[in-house]
Amino acid sequence: MVFKVNQLHPHFFGEVVGLDISKGLDDAQQRAVQDAIDELGVLVFRGQSIDDDQQLAFSNRFGQPQRSITVHRKDHTRRLQRDELSDISNVDEHGERLDVKHPKRLLAMSTKLWHTDSSFRKPSGKYTFLCAKRLPAEGGNTEFADMRAAWDAMPMERRKTLRGLEVVHSLSYSRLLVGSPDLDENERKNLPPTTQNLVRTHPGSHREGLYLASHAASIVGMPLAEGRALLDELMEFATQREFVHAHVWQPGDLLMWDNRCTMHRAMPFDEERYARELRRTTVAEDAVETETA
Repeated sequence: MVFKVNQLHPHFFGEVVGLDISKGLDDAQQRAVQDAIDELGVLVFRGQSIDDDQQLAFSNRFGQPQRSITVHRKDHTRRLQRDELSDISNVDEHGERLDVKHPKRLLAMSTKLWHTDSSFRKPSGKYTFLCAKRLPAEGGNTEFADMRAAWDAMPMERRKTLRGLEVVHSLSYSRLLVGSPDLDENERKNLPPTTQNLVRTHPGSHREGLYLASHAASIVGMPLAEGRALLDELMEFATQREFVHAHVWQPGDLLMWDNRCTMHRAMPFDEERYARELRRTTVAEDAVETETA
């Protein structure tokens, strides 16, 4: 099957038209998708009609599936049966909107911050796949920022000061920023902080880029206040409008993005008026891919 990829932003983000994911991918199609995601960082596959098993089959063609972090939380029941599926929604098992104080709603607050999926895990997230099931009538966009384009725009001397720095990524830190419930005992055991390189070379495009997220808590070997100031400065620089694309969801959209070279955040919508339901899967990167040039 021949399909087209239309670039939607000057730096990144492609729209895939004419590929039916429900039928699976042959080797040539997989290579074409791989080439496109390496180049563009984010892809939207239009007009898909897939179930959870088909989403898992597609995502698993590109890496080892990660279990959802929600399996470690014990204060509410997961709606989805497969451990690899994350329920990105504001509804319960009956499809009814959850109360604003429900733990699931509170834990989702940090998704509104700029972040990179699973940067606090080892191995961290490689690709994320997010499939639209039910959308609000307005609002609820997802914004993406291109970390390679941001790096390219930095002065050469500034880049030299950043190479070699390591950053501690912590899920507890990002929850603290928005007032979400902190990690419980089981989460602390299974999701401890991890250290990542601040500057990484993407193995597919061979381009350097910043590796940032709201999970980035501190810089190794740097006084806390100084490290936080640097991380805040870099986050502000990397999320300038010239590096950002806002995805307006359409029914049947499946998004695939590369966590190694992009950040994203969920934009608000009227959750007391609209239900929103998406399914997320993430595959892990290989250990060798975490090295920088």
